[in-house]
Amino acid sequence: MGLFDEQVAAVERFLAEERSAGNVREFRAGSRPAWPSEQSLVLEDDTAIELGNPRIASLSSLVWSEGPVEDGRISLVGPDVSEMDERGVPFAQVVIAGGKFTDVYESYRDVREAIYDTVLEGFMVRTMPSRQSIWCRISREAVSGGFSLEDLGDALIWNLKTVEPVTGAEVLFVTSSVADVERLAPAASGARRVIEALMKMYEEKNFDCETCEYRDVCDEVMDLKKIRERLADQKAGAGP
Repeated sequence: MGLFDEQVAAVERFLAEERSAGNVREFRAGSRPAWPSEQSLVLEDDTAIELGNPRIASLSSLVWSEGPVEDGRISLVGPDVSEMDERGVPFAQVVIAGGKFTDVYESYRDVREAIYDTVLEGFMVRTMPSRQSIWCRISREAVSGGFSLEDLGDALIWNLKTVEPVTGAEVLFVTSSVADVERLAPAASGARRVIEALMKMYEEKNFDCETCEYRDVCDEVMDLKKIRERLADQKAGAGP
């Protein structure tokens, strides 16, 4: 079982249900001119749309798959920027990278940095990884200029594919309702637990499963067990 197989499957189930209800729009990365890339500070007075204010609903999740990924697909459940009637909108951003990730620790850090390094003119984002939340502001000028979540998805996918192990990527955005954002929360929480277990193994080099708070995660995810065994063997081989 891959590190995020369960979470990727949960996202696909969500998409399948929403497609059946006719609620999904899909775009292709690269189908329109790239939005200018520029670090932006969007002040409150300049803000037209706010996505993912934690007081409403906010979720950000990054996972990968070594199986098939619909490369370049940008899926949207809910209104796009030009269709939003409220200033504050619930928001979920789920990114799925595809490839063969042999050095999982370094690969995850590189993929995560590619997401953090995605900057767009008139778009400001604040992420809180420990809470898996993402809070974005879109300026009045960007909205009047036609900024779309398609532009954000395109930039994320392009940046991800600059990371060497990544061969494909897709993005899901949800702006429809608080309830729909919350439907993705269990998958996001599961992904966070996998990453926390992975980081603990690599950074603390403590392989005592009896006292580890992530024992249940490793019991469920076979790839984590294999990583633990390999790191424990390396530590034992290195000696005191």
